[in-house]
Amino acid sequence: MKKWSTVLLTMFMMLAFALSAAAASRGELDAAKRDQLDTFFSNFAEAHVDSFVVNNEIPMDTFIDFGVMHNLLNRHYDLVEVNDVNCWGVKKEAVEAAVYKYFGRRIEAVSSRQYKLTNNLYLAPKAGGEAIRFAQVADWNETGNGVWAGIANIYTASSGFAGNTHGTVEQWQKDDPKDVPELIGRYMFTVTRSPSDPDRYVLTDWLGKVTF
Repeated sequence: MKKWSTVLLTMFMMLAFALSAAAASRGELDAAKRDQLDTFFSNFAEAHVDSFVVNNEIPMDTFIDFGVMHNLLNRHYDLVEVNDVNCWGVKKEAVEAAVYKYFGRRIEAVSSRQYKLTNNLYLAPKAGGEAIRFAQVADWNETGNGVWAGIANIYTASSGFAGNTHGTVEQWQKDDPKDVPELIGRYMFTVTRSPSDPDRYVLTDWLGKVTF
């Protein structure tokens, strides 16, 4: 299985480099579109979503862990205070809604290896001060039949980073040379239109590597 995953990764990355020559580069994208795509892919970067391809079975843990992390990071107002433990409670229905919104998949949420479902809540430790992750679209190409493909760069920065996540390395160095985000990986992606909102995308493939 590991060997086959390596073969898939190699094939997709070869395609990614071929694709980048024909696709719209980051600099060619309209600023509003570029920022929209950055924000979309940052949801997967910050949740540490691992590689997957739609034609293979996506582990349920991928969906559950994304849904929990997405709510922890972006929907603090909807978290539940859990008595006697230093944890947040993430609602089961909120996890299912996040998976549908970003993957276009309707799931019946269950426990994952990382997060246990108890009384319709996932318990997640309260934390703070972690490094942040974000993504920037590097290439974007409409392949036809309602499918778009390209490459996203993944960056990490300190928890106190206050720069523009849509900015350039030159801008970051100018703003704060002591806190410049670091490129840690590249992912090839494909997306389609959301089944419920024609103005949004859902992720169908996400294949690449993050290095430290």
